Amino acid sequence: SFLFFSFLFYSLCCVWRKTMSSLYPKIEPFMSAHMNVGDPHEIYYEQCGNKNGFPVIFLHGGPGGGCREDDRRFFDPMFYRIILMDQRGAGRSKPTACLEDNTTWHLVDDIELLRKKLGIDRWVVFGGSWGSTLSLTYAETHPDRVVALVLRGIFTLRRSELLWFYQDGASHLFPDVWDEYLEPIPHSEQGDLMSAYYRRLTGSDPEERMRCAKAWTKWECSTAKLYMDDEKIAAAENSKFALAFARIECHYFVNGGFFSYDGQVIDNLDKIRNIPTTVVQGRYDVVCPMKTCWDLHKNFPEADIIIVDDNGHSSSEPGIERELVNAMDELRADLKADRTHVVASTSSSSSMMASPRRQSPQRKMVRDQFRESFDASSPPMTPRRKIRDPNLQSPEKSTTNPEDPHLKNVLHKRPLQPPGGFSHNITFG
Repeated sequence: SFLFFSFLFYSLCCVWRKTMSSLYPKIEPFMSAHMNVGDPHEIYYEQCGNKNGFPVIFLHGGPGGGCREDDRRFFDPMFYRIILMDQRGAGRSKPTACLEDNTTWHLVDDIELLRKKLGIDRWVVFGGSWGSTLSLTYAETHPDRVVALVLRGIFTLRRSELLWFYQDGASHLFPDVWDEYLEPIPHSEQGDLMSAYYRRLTGSDPEERMRCAKAWTKWECSTAKLYMDDEKIAAAENSKFALAFARIECHYFVNGGFFSYDGQVIDNLDKIRNIPTTVVQGRYDVVCPMKTCWDLHKNFPEADIIIVDDNGHSSSEPGIERELVNAMDELRADLKADRTHVVASTSSSSSMMASPRRQSPQRKMVRDQFRESFDASSPPMTPRRKIRDPNLQSPEKSTTNPEDPHLKNVLHKRPLQPPGGFSHNITFG
């Protein structure tokens, strides 16, 4: 009787989580600290979930956005050792909004320093928007340290992507909000808005800095979701958040992300094509339009792409939120199925082991780097389908034409009813 009602209660909780909220329950860190990465920066980081679990690092957006409490909730806290890090100048890192020694490559070094500090050999890397840029760049720099990538809202900081959002493109969809974004900048300087904002965000007038920081931040907060969210827009009025967000973003953008050349992230994808990767992309993402995700897809045909047709950019939109949680749950099942993977942490738990599950030959191919056995007769643990090209060869021998628009490894999700992120699967190809 007790066991029956316990099971019933657990089942109802699972149903509630899947129907009402995809996120796991709120949790608190079991530790948090600051790490000195060289004057003047001290990076805030925290760990949540299972101390002996499989490590995953969450890389926030912006740059300059910082981590939120809900960012802990994409991951099963019974399985994952969840690590969050506020990047230089962002969130709880010190000093706030600092641009000194703040580049993509400093952040890549910070991530690697944190990995070593925590005694982790290999980990899952999870990031969205700018976090996807940083995740890809870190993986391309240290591919041997990444077990898998889970990405959202692909952004690679190409000049065309920046001009779309900050100069001419998204302005055609949100002309009312765009006028507010233009307001702090004289008409004579509006031919290069990022540079005009940068001069003011780094200028000596504190009132002008704050006015521009809030206008810059409000533009992004207003366009982040398919349906404008007043609560998210109100976050732009938080002076500390807005100043860090606007200054650091603009600093990176006027400097081209500190990459050697435009398109570097896409060009270096060959370095990581053996890393299992899942991408969740909102069809109506205005901040990081799907064009960049599609370019990644054509150059990285092994990655699983999940398109949510009735969502925009934000990770808190219901369809994107659900698919990110599903991706991490599916990866959990893969990691449990692995009886022979290289131990990811010096404190890895034996509780990670479980029976293998069925997978497509192509999915098995890219995951063989950390699995030697699987049972083709085992039933799938989730109902989700990965649509793969049956002719897809191994990464080093792939003959996929980057110009071919009929790549097959896309899970296309069409809404059942707007709004709300509800969707079902259709074949895309």
